Amino acid sequence: MPTILAEVIALNLILSTTLLLLFSLAIIYFLFLDQKKRFRHQREVLELREAFTQALLLSKLEIQEQTLDHIAKELHSNISHLVSLININLAGMLPQSEGLRENVLETKSLVKQLMSELKALNVSLNTGHIKHIGLVKALENELARLEKTKKYKVVFNRSGEEFELNPDDEPILVRLSQEVLNNIISYAAATTITVSIVYTDTALHMEFTDDGIGFDVDEAYRRSAEKGSTGLLNIRDRARLIKADLQIESQQGKGTTIQINLPRQATTK
Repeated sequence: MPTILAEVIALNLILSTTLLLLFSLAIIYFLFLDQKKRFRHQREVLELREAFTQALLLSKLEIQEQTLDHIAKELHSNISHLVSLININLAGMLPQSEGLRENVLETKSLVKQLMSELKALNVSLNTGHIKHIGLVKALENELARLEKTKKYKVVFNRSGEEFELNPDDEPILVRLSQEVLNNIISYAAATTITVSIVYTDTALHMEFTDDGIGFDVDEAYRRSAEKGSTGLLNIRDRARLIKADLQIESQQGKGTTIQINLPRQATTK
């Protein structure tokens, strides 16, 4: 009889332990499902937030491009027309102004130079033209304009077999490059600007280097956010929009290097 009682007690303990274990496993399983659900929800929220941020950036850039296109058309249709009329009037005055001949000729030369600059600016602002000529030619045009100022030594290096970029990415890369060059002109106090484009099997690599005064990158980002300055933030946002890796290295007194790496797979949609 005691043996039977002991067996019953042992069986009850085994059953109780088994039930407790099963209950514990059930709780762990439901906690795991709940955690998985929470994780999936957080991931969806992050994806939605990222998609919303990308949509905002794209809308902002589309508005900027529309504005630039409008300015380019206004330059072409209105200001260029006025400059042409000024040139015609000066040509008509030339035979009647012997004493002012040199002044009139100098003014005509300045008007011609202004017309050339307006055409170059129109090309630089026109998104459709950028898509037509491509990244390399657009960048060469920007650097040629810099060289004409005779304030900078400009070095342009290009290597690798060029591949076709996403048509929507190309204007963004050009605008990004313009922003980098504008920052160099505005703040770097540089004398030499070196730009490199390297095409590889896996990516497009762009590098902008100057021998200017340099700056504290983290501090510059902080000041940009506080003051609403758009230079560095535009560079960062444009790179993010096309999924390019952006690296900025700078030291005060030692110049700045900005690298933009765009994976090749991200260039085809």
